[in-house]
Amino acid sequence: NQLQEVVIQVGYGSVKKKNATGAVSILSDKDFNKGVVTNAEGLLTGRVAGVVVTQGGRPGDGAAVRIRGGSSLNASNDPLYVIDGLPVEGGISAINPNDIESFSILKDASATAIYGSRGSNGVIIITTKKGTRSDDIIYSFNTYSAVSKVAKTIDVYNASEYRNIINQFVPTRTALLGTSDTNWQNEIFTNGLTSNTDLSVRGNLLKAIPTRLSLGYTDVAGVLKTSDFDRTSVSLTMTPTFFDNT
Repeated sequence: NQLQEVVIQVGYGSVKKKNATGAVSILSDKDFNKGVVTNAEGLLTGRVAGVVVTQGGRPGDGAAVRIRGGSSLNASNDPLYVIDGLPVEGGISAINPNDIESFSILKDASATAIYGSRGSNGVIIITTKKGTRSDDIIYSFNTYSAVSKVAKTIDVYNASEYRNIINQFVPTRTALLGTSDTNWQNEIFTNGLTSNTDLSVRGNLLKAIPTRLSLGYTDVAGVLKTSDFDRTSVSLTMTPTFFDNT
């Protein structure tokens, strides 16, 4: 078997992998993390050498992504994100993971040469899914649900045990503690339900414009009763060409 040539999209152009002078990692959809992934950063977790992804603790929190560690104590250490050639600010947690086709990660000084100081912390180039030139219409539907629960709570004294301690050392204060016996960990924690639904349609509009339309809805109820996250996404991609056979 002969491996076909690999072409890498870097910045404003494309080069063959053998001619790329910088450190580049490519992650396609077959390499993404599987299972319950509610944000785009989750697709990268643990998949690329030199890239550390630290997920936030609350539902919907964006992850902290570091490429080969941080380089500044005061300034931002976030990489530059480029989606289909357009640099974006503020992370990618709002993007539906189902719309992403691949990541290209520029790790070294070559990113600075292309993007200037914005790429000093590395660059993550995201390519989204596109339509098809086939005359067939391709439908894709995906849904899943997951349940989260608190695996372990903090072992603390209950109200009765605490009153006994106070009664032993400061008996005059025992009456001020009342008679309630509320377990506050049971009051603030609950089982969390995550549900995700994605529907996409791919085809060749008017037999000339490869088109993809996707709809997605994500609802995450955290184990903390006041934490939840929901996202509704709509994506329309049209990629016409002006010449045949190009």
